[in-house]
This record gives sequence, C-alpha cells and structure tokens, in this order.
Amino acid sequence: MIYRYETVQKNYEDLASGRVLYNAHGTTSFPVRLASEILQRCFGILESKGVKAPYSIYDPCCGGAYLLTTAGLLHGDKLSSVYASDINSDVLQIAEQNLSLLSAGGLHQRKEQIKEYIRLYDKASHKEALISADKLSGNLSLTSIGKVSVFPHDITNASPGSELPHAVNIVITDLPYGDIVTWKSESENPLTEFFEHVYEHLAAAQSVLAVIADKKQKLQHEKFKRIDLSKAGKRQFAIFEPIKS
Repeated sequence: MIYRYETVQKNYEDLASGRVLYNAHGTTSFPVRLASEILQRCFGILESKGVKAPYSIYDPCCGGAYLLTTAGLLHGDKLSSVYASDINSDVLQIAEQNLSLLSAGGLHQRKEQIKEYIRLYDKASHKEALISADKLSGNLSLTSIGKVSVFPHDITNASPGSELPHAVNIVITDLPYGDIVTWKSESENPLTEFFEHVYEHLAAAQSVLAVIADKKQKLQHEKFKRIDLSKAGKRQFAIFEPIKS
C-alpha cells in the first residue's frame, strides 16, 4: 500500500494502547499510522465535494473506541462531534474512558490517575505514560470536538434508538474479525445488514463510509459506490459514497 498522507513513518508511542489510552480484555488497538491515513483520505474526499470541516464521525463497531480516540487526538481540529456504539455493552465503559481523553478534563483525570500509580509503584512505564499524557494535552488546543456520545447498539439490527446519529459526515469502523472480536449479531449475513443500516446514518452527498476488514470479507453493497480499495498487511479497507436517490 502507498501512503498518500502519512508518508513518513512516525513514532506513535504516546498513543499506545494501555499507556495513556485505556485497554481491557475484549478490546483491540489499531495501527495509528493506518488510521490517520484512512481518515485523511476521508477528509480529502469530503473537501473535494466542497464539504468543509469540522465533520461529525461515527464508529458503529467501536469496541473500546481506540480507533476513534486516536482519530480525535490526531485530527480533533477537523471533528465537531464523535459517536460510538457497539453491540457488546461490556466494552462501552472503556470506550467512554478513552473518548473522555478528547477533553481537557478527561486528560487531567487520567494524568492524576497515572501520578497515583507513580506514587504507589514508582514504575518507569508510568513515568513515561505521564510524559505522553502531557504531550497529548498540548494538542487539545486544536480540538473543535463539541459532542461525544457512547451508546449500545447493534448496527446489523434496524431497531430504533434516540441516540443514533443521523446525517453524519464520516462513518469509520474496523469490522469484527479474528480471535479477539467476532460478529455477535443474530443476523445470518451481518456484513450485508451492516451496510443496509449504516446507510441510514449518512448525510447523502456530504458523507463517506470507511470500512476496515480482513481480506476474506467482500466489501461492496448496491447502496454504495466504492471509490477506494487498498490492502495493508493482513487488512483491507474500502471507502464508499452512499448512492442516494
């Protein structure tokens, strides 16, 4: 894969899962450079349509919200609101904790927690985490995020929900696959149902859908025009425009 935006390999240790960002059993991280590349491709597509930042963003399979949190910490100046949902309600507490880091208050609380770990255990890893938290705090001056919402939802199910976002600019998600996370939907074809229901949350010509998956899943649907398809290691990702009548 050729990177168009993240052309230089950087050190992303400040964003490592479990350092400042929270982690827990059943949640996964995501390559930061790849996440930033995909998101910037989405920005570029929207900008080419005349849709200017800041944008609303939604991850309907958020897990611990690592992907959304890194997106916000790196590109918060281009995001206005962040929505996160998952069928597994057990992981949403971690998602809320991670997304709290997109605010000065949430980062301050995390730094105080790390300071307490240093007082109790005096570990080098905790001292390094505090340095990383300070660096992340310095980036928040650029953040325009005004709303963060985390809620349980099965995106493969059409059941209504008052918290579900409508007319969002960017839907981005890392689909369930592998040993840690798998589809928990009761649908016989969860991928098809995913496309069907995520379609309802997009803002017509002012939106894009970015889907990351393993290479076995077929990323296409009649309601979407695929405008980008790339492979990166064990993953593939596709970016779509919704076809609105």
